[in-house]
Amino acid sequence: MPFKGWMILGLTAALITGCSDDNTEKNKEDKTQQEEPEQKDTEKNSDKMTFTDSPQAPDDTKLSEVNKSVEDPDGIVTLKKYKKLDEEQKADLISLTLSEVKVLQYKPSVDLIDFFHSYTHEQKEFPYVRVNVRIKNNGNKPVHFAPVSEIKTDQGEKVTWKEDFYLEKLNGEIKPGEVKVGSLGFILEDTDPESIKTITIKSSEVLNNEKKKISDPLSFEVNFN
Repeated sequence: MPFKGWMILGLTAALITGCSDDNTEKNKEDKTQQEEPEQKDTEKNSDKMTFTDSPQAPDDTKLSEVNKSVEDPDGIVTLKKYKKLDEEQKADLISLTLSEVKVLQYKPSVDLIDFFHSYTHEQKEFPYVRVNVRIKNNGNKPVHFAPVSEIKTDQGEKVTWKEDFYLEKLNGEIKPGEVKVGSLGFILEDTDPESIKTITIKSSEVLNNEKKKISDPLSFEVNFN
């Protein structure tokens, strides 16, 4: 091939390679620009207060009208009392927000009755309190904390953290900057859900890694209008 022909072929190849490299870089830039907002949205969504269905109870997440019921394979729940709080309190490094408190009457499905044997003698039907919470460790050290240590009704009944049947692992260590969002459920055995007017919800103390107290418990009073 004449020298001129080789020059033209070489220039053509260089142009093709250059265009290919430009397209590759542009695709990388476009992909990065697309991924960055998605990553930011994911980080933002991780901090939102989104509460999920429990495997131990029917999905009442959209239930907010008193005396309305929902039914699914886990059974039937009827809403007896409802309070939208969104109240935040702080104890040292911890921020605790109570989002919603519900008192529900529950008829569990037959396959869940055995599960509730260790929680109540009334397996066929019973009331319980669902508390939706958000916890955040604002510090740079891990702490130990339980968002609900005790619930007391205006009828004198007390239930403790040991009786939570939602089992979402909200108690215990919270790492620096960590956010936990979830629900706790407590069966009431000596309280009439129809006439309940007030409940008091107390958290645990805040403990450091040596299990020494660094803050007193928080207390929320929930009034059902």
